[in-house]
Amino acid sequence: MALPSWKKVLVVDLGFLGDTVHSIPSFRALAQSGAQVDVMTTGVGAELLALVPEVSRSWIIPLAKPSPPPWRHLGTLRAIRAEKYDLAITFVGSDRNLYCTGWSGARQRIAHLSGRNSWPARWGLTQTVAARDRSHPVYEQRLSILRHLGWTGNNPGWAWKILEADVRWAREQTRAPFLHLSISAASSPLNEWPLDAWSETLRQVWLKSPHTRVIATGVGSERETARLADLVSLVQDERLQIFFDRLPISRLAAFLQESSLHLGLDSGVLHFAMALGKPTVSLFRDSEGRPGWAPRGEQHQVLLRDCSCNQTGKAACSGSRALCLSKITPAEVAQAALTVLLAKEKG
Repeated sequence: MALPSWKKVLVVDLGFLGDTVHSIPSFRALAQSGAQVDVMTTGVGAELLALVPEVSRSWIIPLAKPSPPPWRHLGTLRAIRAEKYDLAITFVGSDRNLYCTGWSGARQRIAHLSGRNSWPARWGLTQTVAARDRSHPVYEQRLSILRHLGWTGNNPGWAWKILEADVRWAREQTRAPFLHLSISAASSPLNEWPLDAWSETLRQVWLKSPHTRVIATGVGSERETARLADLVSLVQDERLQIFFDRLPISRLAAFLQESSLHLGLDSGVLHFAMALGKPTVSLFRDSEGRPGWAPRGEQHQVLLRDCSCNQTGKAACSGSRALCLSKITPAEVAQAALTVLLAKEKG
């Protein structure tokens, strides 16, 4: 059985950077089946999807924390309804995505359910797909929704169109070799590692790989800017180069593409680096959904610690310091990074 002959498809993908990264193989699978693929997404998602040739159009819904009420975007929804899509589908099982799918005016309106959806959010849907197996990679979970609907293709993966001007800009900013560092997590401070541990990690990396430079980026928020400034004070080494302001996604992509390694936390940038085919070293605290989000494969090293908060359902951490992540040592992280960096220096 093949997918129905949908000509115009709207994918509702209201999430953050990592969510959209993991949806892209499904967008590409729909496009390769012959459909025009438009995406309702966030501002960051639209920047990312500008690098994906198979996406025809992005409908932007601004989101933040907390997110604005859905009625603020009724004008966009009216314009979408006028497009008369054959299919509206969401792979992300939040109520906001279900509402927008149901109100899209498409002939078929299909949603993946997370298992925690309210019944009003399901109103207007013509079909639902049960929650996927969370032990599989998130991008594979989303492709499995298409398989449930009749798709029989192979995972198309990711393909990016990064402008040569952005690549030139990235090469002008620093000298190779360099690793890309991301020390903050937008989702929660409890996904972050202590700054003194990052400082010690870089010291140990430079002892064995003294020519490696480090590029650290953030999103430009007050909190991330303060963390990066504190890291500069701790490290006090010119080999650490900071970009305090948020980079356009196209330039972040160029940086990641030119880097030898991405080193960081469970964040959207980690998933972007993975999708760009770069080696990664990442720090994770265990959680129910962690198997789906942690990168897999020989070029990805995941340093993991059990999380008592997840096991007991009670918060055991004080302030914003994750006790579980703090048990990962700088020596472990430095060794994981050096395994990649020294191999590249030799080869």
